Amino acid sequence: MEPGIYFIPQLIDQWKAEGKFGEYINYKKVEIWKDFGGIRIEDNVLITEKGHKLLGKPIPKTVAEIEATCS
Repeated sequence: MEPGIYFIPQLIDQWKAEGKFGEYINYKKVEIWKDFGGIRIEDNVLITEKGHKLLGKPIPKTVAEIEATCS
């Protein structure tokens, strides 16, 4: 499972110029994130008929968990 978000400045600029996706993208707010790149969370999960199991140690996901890990 790899949820993530990626900012592609050229694509964002193109969509804004073409007036596309304005109902989904706040172009004023996304401007500050355009050069961020992106991030994804990678967990390895075993899916079985009876449920699922996280393989490996859980990784920090919340802001508080990440800040605690980095401090």
